[in-house]
Amino acid sequence: MRALGAGLLALLGLPRVPEAAGLSAAAREAFEDFTRAHVDPPGTSDRVEPPGRVTDYLWWLAVNREVLFHGSPREDLRELRTDRETGDSTAYGRQQAVFATDDPVWAMWFALMPRGEDLRSTRNGVWSVRVDSRSRYFFSVDSDLPDGELLTDGWMYVLPRHGFTREPALARVLQSGQWVSPDPVRPLAHFAVTPADFPLAAVVGRHTEGDSMLKTLRAARTAFRRSTRGSAQAEG
Repeated sequence: MRALGAGLLALLGLPRVPEAAGLSAAAREAFEDFTRAHVDPPGTSDRVEPPGRVTDYLWWLAVNREVLFHGSPREDLRELRTDRETGDSTAYGRQQAVFATDDPVWAMWFALMPRGEDLRSTRNGVWSVRVDSRSRYFFSVDSDLPDGELLTDGWMYVLPRHGFTREPALARVLQSGQWVSPDPVRPLAHFAVTPADFPLAAVVGRHTEGDSMLKTLRAARTAFRRSTRGSAQAEG
């Protein structure tokens, strides 16, 4: 089943985050010092700016602390509550709960995506095979906004992982990045993010109400292939 899951993701060809160069020892030390001062102390929920690139720091934090992430357009959340309606298409996603993820890229989408009348619907997700750390994503919107105006500034909240439960793996193979808590959660810290911080902005797709999910996934695969070819040609 694991081999089947790996083959399925490869067949889909969904976008992946480009592999980044390893952090220097100095960067890792700076991240550790910053985290001890601004994230580890309970109850602070500071608005802070990490050293270096915020995306690098969030990935480092995901590996080095027992935390989850929640993206929002709001900067003033002091407690995440369980009384919001998600409009999710799955039963697991329609719970009355606090939603978070261990994947900072997926959380960043919810911080940056359009809201209100500018967005009719969104389709998005992250999948990985349980034995494979390379996640694959898709992001799609039903919106009339031009590509250059699609994403907006937002906020990334860091949450303690304690009290959350991870969504069970599909067929015990395909793992989503979704976690839920039945109780309100106070953030540990929050960071400003911009569209420039989002590593998959070039592969945000478009759909309409009548499009099937399969069509949406195919569009994500095609956009990723085009962006990959474009990057290779630019380097050449």
